[in-house]
Amino acid sequence: MMPRLIAIIFLLGFIVGCGAQPLPPVTPPPAVLNILNWDTYIDPALLDAFTAETGIAIAYHTYGNNDEAYTLLTTSGQSYDLVIISDLLVDRLIREQRLAVLNHERLTNLSHLDPALNRLAADPINRFCVPYLWGVLGFGYHQSAHNQPITSWNDAFDPAHTSRIVMLDDARYSLGLVLIALGYSPNTTDPAAIGAARDWLRARAGRITRFAADDGQAMLARGEAEIVIEWSGDILQVASTDADIRFEIPAEGSIFSADSMCIPFDARDQPAAEQFIDFILTAEHGAALANKTRYISPNRAAFSLLDADLQRLIRRYQVLEQEGRLFRLVDVDPRVREFYRAAWAEVRR
Repeated sequence: MMPRLIAIIFLLGFIVGCGAQPLPPVTPPPAVLNILNWDTYIDPALLDAFTAETGIAIAYHTYGNNDEAYTLLTTSGQSYDLVIISDLLVDRLIREQRLAVLNHERLTNLSHLDPALNRLAADPINRFCVPYLWGVLGFGYHQSAHNQPITSWNDAFDPAHTSRIVMLDDARYSLGLVLIALGYSPNTTDPAAIGAARDWLRARAGRITRFAADDGQAMLARGEAEIVIEWSGDILQVASTDADIRFEIPAEGSIFSADSMCIPFDARDQPAAEQFIDFILTAEHGAALANKTRYISPNRAAFSLLDADLQRLIRRYQVLEQEGRLFRLVDVDPRVREFYRAAWAEVRR
């Protein structure tokens, strides 16, 4: 054994003597946070600021409706670390056990949330999700194309004018709005009521020119539609550069929805996702997000930093909710979901 040991020592000495250098340490690749969100629903400057502050790069992905988001999350094979989704989809994903439990110790800014706007029926203590922004569905329209404001469904489908109407391509939201107008709950499980909403829209099919995948505001801005059924913030974004565009909530009532930040159960980097959630929950970043997107912020600490128009809108929405004119959707069982899907397929035929 001794001669072999001497030979090894001699060889090592020879290598060192020849100037061999130790291998450099391996640098791990930079962290990448995969985010899935609705289109036009972020201030891009916030993404850059997060990367500058944390060194975490962001791969940003978008979707157009709840069905697309569900498909991406369940069958696409793409791994997401953070998803921003409607409360309707939150209900379903919690029931299917597809969301991770949040570590509240990493969420130091949770106290900034306004208790009045931090309400998810399926997750009242933010175990899985944290509110991101709130929106209300309504009519976006060109004022110059109409002699009076479009404040009701009768106004929108008034036979006295030939408006080009674009509907939001989503069964639950679009049929839900018509159900409210007909005096039903937008969460009804009654096939007859769902059929009545379907028939109401089919009787007016000649006035509906397109179905928009969350981009109706762009059609309105380009002059491809005179009335669109869209989310408040999307319409208010284009209205900020076109004084002829207006947004109105239907007099019959409407649907409002919270979108939330959630982490899929198979996320690759939950700590980084929670870091981003806490980043958005700061007063400064929450205000920047709402001012840019024109949606309602659930961040009480950010309220004083919102512009005056947005503060007035938030107060107006709160009054409408107190009057019982705003409704939230809840998920329904698969059998009823199929009723809505089939009814909407007939509307779109």
